[in-house]
Amino acid sequence: MTERLESWVMRLLRVPPEPSPPAGDAGSLRVFRAGPNYFRYRQVVWLLKQLAALTALLFGLVFVLRVLPHIEHSAPMMTVLQTSEAAAWLFFLLQLPFSYAVVHLDYGLRWYMVTDRSLRVREGIFSLREKTMTFANVQQLTVEQGPLQRLLGLADVHVQSAGGGASKHGKKGEAGLGQSPHEARFRGVANAAELRDLVRERVRRYRDAGLGDAHALAPRASSVPSALPAGGAAPLGTPPAAGGAPSASGPALAAAQELLGEVRALRGALSRPRG
Repeated sequence: MTERLESWVMRLLRVPPEPSPPAGDAGSLRVFRAGPNYFRYRQVVWLLKQLAALTALLFGLVFVLRVLPHIEHSAPMMTVLQTSEAAAWLFFLLQLPFSYAVVHLDYGLRWYMVTDRSLRVREGIFSLREKTMTFANVQQLTVEQGPLQRLLGLADVHVQSAGGGASKHGKKGEAGLGQSPHEARFRGVANAAELRDLVRERVRRYRDAGLGDAHALAPRASSVPSALPAGGAAPLGTPPAAGGAPSASGPALAAAQELLGEVRALRGALSRPRG
């Protein structure tokens, strides 16, 4: 019965069952899913919403049956209120299986895909959201875990590409992708450290192969608790040298100085008065 209901909901909302993998070697594809406790959390949220709606309906029923008969009103108004209360109860009972099926599908249809060249995140039922990032553009990689997530053994892996800047949207929002085109979240995963390390390693391999930006990336503060492995927000470029920040290499420094000299010469030539 549950499978038939979910299949009917998917046809009604026209949700594709599975996204196509992102660009990359098919043999390198890794698929991650939200942790089981994330589904239990969504079930609890659904149950609390239904209890709140049921409480409101019970208050309405008491008003119609106990209070309304003692209030002076016309018969048409009483009929309208009783009809509205009955319709509200009918809608509540009908939406129970549908809304629960949506919660189950929202969990089951969360796809987090990683290949050797890019990653793809897809989620959503009513509003389907899908985002793909190539490793050439990944700039920041952090693991975030709040108190409730820590209690459930879950965390979010936040990936940000160049140009993303600080997000203006709350990180606890329902949309794991965020509104910014420069960020994506692997929300509610139980193996956040494994996912973080995999993405970081593949970003490094991608750039070592000469396919992406070879410059070191600026580190970003991480909200990873001490219970998780450290390094959630380490740079995705080359690792820093021991004892301090890495220094510029000889050839790169020489090239920069030569370019600076040419710029100064050009500026001097342009500033001379013409005869």
